Amino acid sequence: MKIELKSVTKSFSDRNEVLRDITVEEDFGALAIIGPSGSGKSTLLRILGGLILPTSGEVIIDGQRLQFEEKYLIGHRRNVGFVFQAKGLFNHLTGRQNITMPLIHVHGYGKKEADDVADMLLERFGLMNDADKLPAELSGGQQQRIAIARAVATRPKLLLLDEPTSALDPELTNEVLDMIKELRNEGLNIILVTHEMGFAKKACDKIFFLYEGRLLERGSSYEFFSSPKTPQSAAFLSKILEWNV
Repeated sequence: MKIELKSVTKSFSDRNEVLRDITVEEDFGALAIIGPSGSGKSTLLRILGGLILPTSGEVIIDGQRLQFEEKYLIGHRRNVGFVFQAKGLFNHLTGRQNITMPLIHVHGYGKKEADDVADMLLERFGLMNDADKLPAELSGGQQQRIAIARAVATRPKLLLLDEPTSALDPELTNEVLDMIKELRNEGLNIILVTHEMGFAKKACDKIFFLYEGRLLERGSSYEFFSSPKTPQSAAFLSKILEWNV
């Protein structure tokens, strides 16, 4: 998949420019957006998903220019799966119901069809034994995998994840990593925001490094982590390594 950003900016007020003149063209299979807190990572992710509008600029995904009017964005969103940092599971619904509810009420599936899709995903990702549990009865890793299963239930062209391993221990992080790798190997295009550099390196083939709202560096995951090209990215990685010692 290819994304093109042309002079994309985003301001939430006259004095709060979150994204600054981002222009880039990139082919990717799995792309990680990384950088310090407050650098605009989640804002860029939401613009790519059509959830918020840029203040200015153009966004082109797979050759299609996003038209930032609600009647056009609905169609774009139907081709995108979202997993947010808070997971977004409905606390009063079981794991299975969390998957079937949007299929039935948003996408028009019949109940049996939705149940069949949910059961297929639950079985595939080793969650069938937890299908009838409420989110409070699941581990953080199980909740995240339910959220990802729900996001891919409609077979989107693009999966967007915001901090998919937030608050997970290493074992649960690896469970989510394995799931994302499996989806990527099947050809699903993925863009994720993460503060876990090891996760980004293992899960993604391309990297965008944002710093103070600007895209300072981009390239292959291997190149970025082995030889960062800007002082800011080198300092960022050095600090991360210090924290992980």
